[in-house]
Amino acid sequence: MNNDNQTKELFLYEEMKRGKEYAFDFFFNYYYPGLCVYAQNMISIPEQEARDLVQDVFVKFWNDREKIVVRYSIRSYLFVSVKNRCFDFLRKRGKEAKNLEITNEHDITDETFDTYVLSELEALFTNSLKKLPDRCYEVFEMSRLQGLKNKEIAVRLNISEKTVENQVTKALHILKKELKDYLPLLALFDLFHFLR
Repeated sequence: MNNDNQTKELFLYEEMKRGKEYAFDFFFNYYYPGLCVYAQNMISIPEQEARDLVQDVFVKFWNDREKIVVRYSIRSYLFVSVKNRCFDFLRKRGKEAKNLEITNEHDITDETFDTYVLSELEALFTNSLKKLPDRCYEVFEMSRLQGLKNKEIAVRLNISEKTVENQVTKALHILKKELKDYLPLLALFDLFHFLR
């Protein structure tokens, strides 16, 4: 995260500490989807349990906002909080969390979080693409992934341009529905351009 974004986040955090809900909403909407993916994959739990776990972290984040000291970044703080909450979850279930707990938010870099979340988002995007009907996938891939114009696709596949438009629209509808919880993160990691 660049210094300008970090400064903005710290400003928003100060606003949140003053009870400004819009600042909390920003953090929740911005980080919640990626943290859910992280929690779910980190300890192999169902999606709903991961959501509940991350929501618990955000409830604590709000309730303890006046006591929490963020030294490096909100992202690192939330990442570490979710990781520690995952280990608490494992302990309560009687599973060993062998020396994996991270207690210092500086131990996790923004690059670590970015790399992890980006790989997970790419996997989600790829899995969502697999749910498209064959022709729809073929047209979408040529349009969005290869960058071909509708006319070029129509000629290559021997279909009308209107059919190309309809298939792309159908693909976008399906993908946006499949990825609705992750749209802010897709935008953050510049993957949203595929869905325009």
